[in-house]
Amino acid sequence: MKIYVNEQYEIIALDVEPENYSLLFEVERTRVEMFGDLCVSCIQGYKYEPQYEMLFNKDGSNARDEKTGELLYKLEESGDKNFIGYACYPFIDYKMLTLIQNQYEESQKQVQALNAQIAYLSMMSGIEVEVGHE
Repeated sequence: MKIYVNEQYEIIALDVEPENYSLLFEVERTRVEMFGDLCVSCIQGYKYEPQYEMLFNKDGSNARDEKTGELLYKLEESGDKNFIGYACYPFIDYKMLTLIQNQYEESQKQVQALNAQIAYLSMMSGIEVEVGHE
């Protein structure tokens, strides 16, 4: 699966290349394995970003640059941050994502009901009609 993200690592598309994106990640997991039955709008409430090994102070707090206050990371011999994997997590409130998913599921039920009505009316009238897509 392909995951397209913006500069803030917010997911903007899966598998189909959008017009504007910053990075592309190719993962071996499927959409269902990563997101279950979440709708596209909910998935776009997630981030997918690389994670790096952080440095810690003796008291267990995150080490920070004294001048800039930025977090410090363990570096490889090459000087690059020590990459440890990817994180996929929601950046939008869980309640909001649940509301979006519930509205999506309700709209899909309505689409199915309307498609069934169209199919029934088509059968009764003898006129073939292409049923809309979900």
